[in-house]
Amino acid sequence: MGNDVLLYVPNVIGYIRLILLFVAFCKIDHPNWCLLFYIISISLDALDGIAARHLNQTSAFGAWFDIWIDLIGRGMLWSYVYNWGYFMIAIEWTVFVCTHSQAGGKWKSEAQQAPLIVQKIMEKSEPFYTQMKGVVNNM
Repeated sequence: MGNDVLLYVPNVIGYIRLILLFVAFCKIDHPNWCLLFYIISISLDALDGIAARHLNQTSAFGAWFDIWIDLIGRGMLWSYVYNWGYFMIAIEWTVFVCTHSQAGGKWKSEAQQAPLIVQKIMEKSEPFYTQMKGVVNNM
């Protein structure tokens, strides 16, 4: 992987998403502002995949980075709104590590090599995806 992949448009969108998540977290005591920054971030999540495909800028790093940002955002929310939020995000991170370490970019289709609990989580579909991402993937 050359360093040029770090400046691919979808990855730059990812950096913007991270900044927006950080601002949302800083504004967590102001729900309207927090929600605004979070919604902008998840809206950009749909655009990075579209940009990657249209600009032919797909990469293993980009696939990993996109999901990593998703987990950061959901982890922030899980931990804030739910007493067991840390446990929920730990499960998501476990699925991420197990599926990406073995399958890389084919993680959705090759989860059967992961530990049993990860296989059970992944067998019904993509349980932790946002609704917007599911819509975009079906376009």
